[in-house]
Amino acid sequence: MDKITLPASHSYGRGSTSSWLAVTALGWLAMTLGLFTATVAGNAVRASGGTDNTIAVVQALTTALLIVPAVYLIQRRFQLTGRLLSVTPAALLQLLSGGALALLLGGLGFMITGALGWTTIIEWHFSVDLLIAVAFNICIAFLYEALPEELSMRGIVYSGLRLRLPAYAAYGAQVLLFVLVPVTVNQLQAWSGMGRGNIINADYVIMLVCFGTVLQLWRSLTGSLWASIGFHLAYLTMARFVILQRERRILTYNELETGTGPVVIQFGIIIIGSAVLLALLNLVLRQRRLHL
Repeated sequence: MDKITLPASHSYGRGSTSSWLAVTALGWLAMTLGLFTATVAGNAVRASGGTDNTIAVVQALTTALLIVPAVYLIQRRFQLTGRLLSVTPAALLQLLSGGALALLLGGLGFMITGALGWTTIIEWHFSVDLLIAVAFNICIAFLYEALPEELSMRGIVYSGLRLRLPAYAAYGAQVLLFVLVPVTVNQLQAWSGMGRGNIINADYVIMLVCFGTVLQLWRSLTGSLWASIGFHLAYLTMARFVILQRERRILTYNELETGTGPVVIQFGIIIIGSAVLLALLNLVLRQRRLHL
């Protein structure tokens, strides 16, 4: 269900070295260079005195306007079959399903840690300003992170890998390339004199590996990228407005041990829990297909 192939009449031929390597490399370069260019644009706006919101908008628009067209040009150039973002009634259900899983597991995480005495919710925060901030963040996350990342990494890059590799190898290679995106962008920033962005350490790499796996499992399960995008957006919203306890947040909670929220709820229950659940669902679906 999650495999895209080249038409039999295509001059490159299915699985040829030139086709699968070109599709994979171009998809990865589109994501990496698009993200780096957005960083350059954001820094230029910051240097001119732009606000944080202005910087976010510029970076989001730059990323989307570079990566999304590039992905569709790659798909058209190599005549890849399959529509990973088809606009259908099923697409809305997939989008909502992906988001619902992240939100439900986040809520379950607070219920479990609360019952164990590890976390205690002490205050809820609701205001128009907060709702506007959440809505703005979702829009920025969609353009800057979820849409371009899913189209490039779980879309074109994985499709290119599957032209030649079996699913398990394509999974591993896609996740590795996914981790290499921020590593490469950080290095490009250092070479260009901007300074490094994210702190690349073992915890960050493990998080990316597991997060990328969850998103890839959604594509395998649904055959599209809508559920991946929904999960991506809901996960980021939960992290930024609930778990990480930033200035603008939906609730305030205390932890028995520092880090319970990010480690147990965000990583352990939302990400690992989703990976286990989706892996089981994919396995069940595969077994059903074999018996049809």
